[in-house]
Order: sequence, then C-alpha cells, then structure tokens
Amino acid sequence: MQNTPLINGDRLSFQIEDQNKNLVQLNYKIQSASEKKQLQQLHAGISCTFKGEVKESQTARNFHVFDYRNYLYQQKIHFIFDVTYISECQKTSLSLVQWIFLLRQQTISKVTEMFPEQSGAFMNALLFGDRQQMTFEVEEQYQQFGLIHLLAISGSHIVLLMVIMYFVLLRSGVTKEIATVCLIVCIPLYMIIAGASPSVVRASITGVLLLVAFMCSVRLSSLDALSITAICMLIYDPYLIFNIGFQFSFVGSFSLLLSAPILLGRSNGIVRNSIYISIISQLASTPILLYHFGYFSPYSIFLNLIYVPFLSIIVLPCSIIILICMPVIPFFAKGIAYVLSLCLTISNDFLSYCESFPFIRLTFGQTPLFLVAIYCFSIVSIFVFWERVITKKILCIVVGVFLFISTCHYVYPYFRESGSVTFLDVGQGDAILIRLPYDKEVYLIDTGGALPVKKEAWQQKKHEFSVGHDILVPFLQKEGIKTIDKLIVTHGDADHIGAALDLLSSIIVKEVVFGRKEQDAVLEKVVKKKALEKSMKISVVGEGEGWRVNEAEFFVLAPKGKEKGENDSSIVLWARLGGLTWLFTGDLEEEGEKFIVSTYPDLRANILKVAHHGSKTSSTDPFLSLVQPAVAIISVGERNRYGHPHKEVIERFKKMGIDIWRTDKQGAISYVFNGEKGTFQSKITYDETHRR
Repeated sequence: MQNTPLINGDRLSFQIEDQNKNLVQLNYKIQSASEKKQLQQLHAGISCTFKGEVKESQTARNFHVFDYRNYLYQQKIHFIFDVTYISECQKTSLSLVQWIFLLRQQTISKVTEMFPEQSGAFMNALLFGDRQQMTFEVEEQYQQFGLIHLLAISGSHIVLLMVIMYFVLLRSGVTKEIATVCLIVCIPLYMIIAGASPSVVRASITGVLLLVAFMCSVRLSSLDALSITAICMLIYDPYLIFNIGFQFSFVGSFSLLLSAPILLGRSNGIVRNSIYISIISQLASTPILLYHFGYFSPYSIFLNLIYVPFLSIIVLPCSIIILICMPVIPFFAKGIAYVLSLCLTISNDFLSYCESFPFIRLTFGQTPLFLVAIYCFSIVSIFVFWERVITKKILCIVVGVFLFISTCHYVYPYFRESGSVTFLDVGQGDAILIRLPYDKEVYLIDTGGALPVKKEAWQQKKHEFSVGHDILVPFLQKEGIKTIDKLIVTHGDADHIGAALDLLSSIIVKEVVFGRKEQDAVLEKVVKKKALEKSMKISVVGEGEGWRVNEAEFFVLAPKGKEKGENDSSIVLWARLGGLTWLFTGDLEEEGEKFIVSTYPDLRANILKVAHHGSKTSSTDPFLSLVQPAVAIISVGERNRYGHPHKEVIERFKKMGIDIWRTDKQGAISYVFNGEKGTFQSKITYDETHRR
C-alpha cells in the first residue's frame, strides 16, 4: 500500500505497487458498515492480498469533461484494479515516510472526532492538506469564486509555521544556528505530514534552500530558489507539468516575486499592496483557469481581499493553536474550535449570499493553447509596463489590448459560422444540445439524470455522482454556452429530466418547454416550480406547433395531449438544420408511433433519434418504413440493466441498411455543420484515432 487509503462512503481507493513495481489504482466497494470500520484501520505500508480484475481505466465519454484515464496517466498509473475480495491484512515494519503518513492519518481522524464539522474540516485542510471532511458545497463555493487556492497549503503556511517554531526555539535558549538546523530537518517532515502536494513540496524545498543558503552564507534570491525547486521537481517527475496544483503554485509564486518592484518599490501601504497582490495573483492565474475550467469569477479579486487575511491571519493561526492545545488542554482547544466554527459558518454563509449576485461566473468556454499563450504574453506585458512606470497612457493601451482579446474570446460563439447537434453520453438517458450558427439560438432537449438511490448513512459519499453536475454543466461551460434559449423537456421520466435542477441552478435558461398533457409527472412539477422561482418562461407545446430561425425549422408532431402513458406523451420534434432533417422522439412507444404514422404519412427524416433507448416496444417496422432514416442514433447506457438496445431493434436497422451510432459504444456523438454540409464524429472514436 503506497499512500493513505481514502474511504468515501462505501468506496475504498488507494494506490498499490505490483510485483513489477508499477503503480496501480485500487478500487473496492465496501459491503457493510462493520467492514468499513475495519478498513478504516488500513494505512500506508500495510500488506494485504487482493482478488479482482485488472483493467485499463475508462476514458472520458463526453467532449471537454474530466478525463479519469488522463488523470491517472499523469500520476504514472496505467491500470486500475477493481477488487472483489480483500484478505486479512498484515502489519509490516514501516519506513520513516510510512510512519509519518500513519501519524498524519491518525491526527486527521482525531481532529475529525474532537471538533465541530466546520473547524475540524478547515484544520485538516490548512494543516494536513486533507479536504475529505469538508463538505462538497463549501468546496464548490470556494472553487466558483476563485478561492480554492486558499484551502491548499502554500508558502504562507510554511512561513508561519517556521516563524512560530523559530521563535519558540530561540525563547527556549537554543542558538540561531541550531534553530535553523531544526527548521531544515522539520520542514521536510512537515511536507510529508501535509500530504506532499505540489504546492507543499514547492514551499518546503524553497524554504529549505533559502535556509541552507543562509547558513552557508551563500547569496540566493527567492526567485533563484523557486527556479531550482521547479527544475528539481520536474526532473523527479516530468508529469507534474500537467498538474493543476503545480501550475497554480508556481505561476502564482513567480508572478508575485517578479512583481516585487511593484509591491515594494513604492510607498503603497498595506491596503493598496493587498489590492495589488490580489490583482497580480488573479491576472497570473487567469490563463490556467480558462484552460482547465473555461470560466472565472469577476468577484475573485474582491473576495480574495477578504478571505486571504481571514484564513491566513485568523483561521490558520487558530488551527495551529488548537492543534498544540489538543493533547494538553483539550477543553481550551474545543472552546477555540467552537468560536472558529461560528466564524467559518458566517464566512460560508457570506459566500452563499454572493451566489445571488449577477455575473458570478464569466463563461469563456474551451481555451486552446495558442490563446493561452496570447493571454500569457498580454499579462506579462501588463506587468512589465506597470513595473517600469512608463506613461499611464501606454499602460492603459496594454490593458486595453488584454481586455480586447478577452472580449473577443468571450463573444466568439456569436461570430462562429458553424452549428452543431450533440448527443451527450449521460448513461441511460437523453441529453441533446442543438446550437444554431452564430449561437442565434441554443436548445437542450432533455437533461439526462437518474433516480436517487437510497443509501444508509455509512454508504453516503461526500459527493454522489450527478449527471447534471459532473457531465452536463461542465460540458456546457466548456462549450462556452452562457444562455440556453429553450430547455425542451420531452416528458417527466428521471432519465430525461433528472438533471434539470442542476442545470437551472448553474446556467441561464430563458424558456422551459413542456409537452401538452392532462397531468404533469412529479419531476415536471418540481422543475416547473424551480423555473418559476427563477422567473423563467414556461411554455406548453403540442401537435402542430413550430418555429423557424433563419434556415432552421422546428415542428412539433406530438403529443396531442390525451395520451395515456408517460412515454407516449413525449414531445416528438422534427427539425431541418445543417442540410439534414432530424426526428427527435423522446421515449415514444408503439402506440405513439402508430399516431405519427397515421397523422403524418409523408414524414421523412435523415437522422432518427431512436425512441426509448432502443427498447423492443419502439422503432416498429411501420414507423421505420415511413421515416426511412439514413442514420439512427441511440442514446443508451453502457451495460445497462434493461438490455437496451434490444437485439431485434438492431436487426431491424441493419436489415434496412440504417447506419447505427450508439453512445454506449462511441460516447458522445456530434454533428458539426456549416451551411448545408456537416460531419459526424464521436468522442471515443475521435480519441482512439488521435492516439494512434
């Protein structure tokens, strides 16, 4: 066992080393609460026997979303081990590093047990680099407002701990030389205790280098020490260059050190310097934020001015005092922790209040590397002219160029000639994005989703997988979509509407469209309520309605409004766009298809979105004979329990010579068009082609 085991609900994961010294990611589903309690005793260095299946990790199945395989590759892990059985584990002699990891694990557990949720979670994050106890909602708030770096251990933490330790040693009668040696020894030990993340390693190595240089009377600037640290870390692990933490840590540190003339060369005062530091840090990190996330918050500079001193001057010192007092004066430690929890609750409530502000997130979308390079050049130019105090006019011109580039990037979708139709892989469900050229209109047909599974308390994860939060919203943000003109809800099943609440909470939706029916499904009522709360337009459509946007046409074929089953009450939408005709059928079944056949005898479509995920009760011969599609697209979950798509349906398509595209086999499927011509591509096929 190579690292501290992570238990998240009913999931156990950690890294192991096989016989060939290769790292393998181990995953195991815990079977009971008692087994979970037993497994919580596992620690780095222990020896266990596992049985299971070794396989390659899964690649991303949608465009622009988190790629787990790539994430593991960057840690030199090329396989995962899905464990089905764990034998009794045996303790082995621990190395110094493993013993420190064990001490870290035990201290984190003790802090979690002793202190309130808020103070305990922040203590573990700021002192040990462990955010497992922090709620998902709090992390999301810090991420959204560009404050997540404050929850990572950085140079300020190391400096504060060094100063406290140095002061205590000197007050104890220790000479400066011995105190410095103690710091040089203790910093690497703390680096391991703090989790040895890139930011911690960076701060620790830089600190040790400066102390050694001071002892040896060697002149070494902070900039040189930081450069040596970066080179050493990249020589040890070149993959670190892809690590987001590494990028943020070094870019932020380099930018502040290089901006020293701006911060120290004038009589700025504490307030002005704080504003400058916030602006410099935000500007420097902007290209990284846009590349990885596709958005940033304009409130970040203001909130950093509040939260940097709050966490650095109040929360971190209090956390250190609590940790020191914990074994000696536990009641005093608990008292401080209680007060700290109240302060943290207020600070988190303030972030929740800030979420109601307009434009909390500026969505730019996918940022290619060449644009990242242009941003970097522009920002460096701003710093250079700012530092040299050349005329304000020139500085304003440089800033203006940067803002012009940013504005062009932000509004680029409105000048793009191409449009697209994308069938997202949301598992067993539907989510179809339609973008017209120049983003004249953006439509989303269904959102995907799943019914929540009831779990016992011990099984609940910090964050349960959500189609909306983990697939749909990140995809839309990376696509640069700021507003959805119509959310078309075909019907009320969870696999079509389950992620709608996440969507409505994250992205502006102008209009939510429902099908005409006698009674709304439960989830439809919930979504309508949310839409009304957000003052969104609600429309009800039925047979015979339609609209046109330039060359694109949309026509509603169903429902009539008196259908009996939920599936047959699906909105059926015919469209003409990108030189093709499309038929989107929701979960229409045989009865609904009979209605379409009898009502629209001349109906044709080049592309058919196969109804009900390829169920046996849909895609009947009369319906297919009428529509005569050239391509059938099946949105279906990989290895789903329903056996979709049914083999009889597949045979019908093959018999008629219809080309079949499936999200369970090919991932997300996209048709990109310009004028009357376009091309299909799928995520998995695209990745495999580019990997060769």
